[in-house]
Amino acid sequence: AAFAKGGASVLIFDTVVPTPLVSFAVANRPECVLGVMVTASHNPKEYNGYKVYWANGCQIIPPLDVDIAAKIDQQEGIWNTEWDE
Repeated sequence: AAFAKGGASVLIFDTVVPTPLVSFAVANRPECVLGVMVTASHNPKEYNGYKVYWANGCQIIPPLDVDIAAKIDQQEGIWNTEWDE
């Protein structure tokens, strides 16, 4: 939803899906240039994740993962918005 609010064209699943489905969907939808999965775990919150996949369905690797993490860390707050606009 944050990407859509920022003006990006997005495809959003209408239900909770397993992480591998994002990789599969990105690799098999020509219009997709990347995919993002926000994960939550039954383990401690440190194990929750933000996973990014390239258009080929592969998860990003260093050094790009470090660059993306740095951009996330630079955010100063959460947007105040109505998601159902």
